[in-house]
Amino acid sequence: MNKRHAPVWQAWGVLETREGNLDEARRIFQEGIWACAQLTGGQSGGYSCARLWQAWGVLEAKVGDYAAARRCFNRALDADKRNMAAMTAWTLMEESIGNFDDARVIFERSLRQFEPSTTEKKRLWTAYEAMETRTGNQIAAQEVYRRAVRESIIKGEEGDTQDELDIPTMARVAGNKDATQVKNDKKKEFEVVRWDRETSLNGEVWMKDGSVEGKVPRATMNKLKAKKGISSLRS
Repeated sequence: MNKRHAPVWQAWGVLETREGNLDEARRIFQEGIWACAQLTGGQSGGYSCARLWQAWGVLEAKVGDYAAARRCFNRALDADKRNMAAMTAWTLMEESIGNFDDARVIFERSLRQFEPSTTEKKRLWTAYEAMETRTGNQIAAQEVYRRAVRESIIKGEEGDTQDELDIPTMARVAGNKDATQVKNDKKKEFEVVRWDRETSLNGEVWMKDGSVEGKVPRATMNKLKAKKGISSLRS
């Protein structure tokens, strides 16, 4: 029905790999790449072929042909530089044969392909830390963890924004009972400020030059002074 459907080619090749039909699996992967290749995809065939190169690389890694596996993983990332399956499969292969420095290089290169705090980058940081832990290099694992946390903090700080209060508008509504100034920021409304004049002081409040000023009746002030005097005598 659709000869350019890469997932079906991949599933077929993986099936033959599991059945031990390795030459047939290689033939299917190659035929799938030819069928799914894009005109502008270069030698690796473009985005749709990345999954086929990755699956082919896993096949070669399983049979111990690591040079062929590296070529396949490299082609997968050439076709799609953000192919997580190829990144993780390649690092696991290098780790399994003791090439930890090569695995680190692949992790470092892969991390640069994603923005901070994205799901893919978090997964890479976790996999990187786990590899260092498995090697028994706790210092390196802790450093990877610290780098991931530091990046997350910096990203969070860059994303923090504060909305400035509209003082002139607040001043206009200050004399109204239970007044509320509402700002509209990209269709998100939120309450900025609220004053309630129903206080025991029974006074008035207003804004002047960005400051809050008030006026309280003389009788109220006398009562406050009297109470203050009583409190002073008691103390």
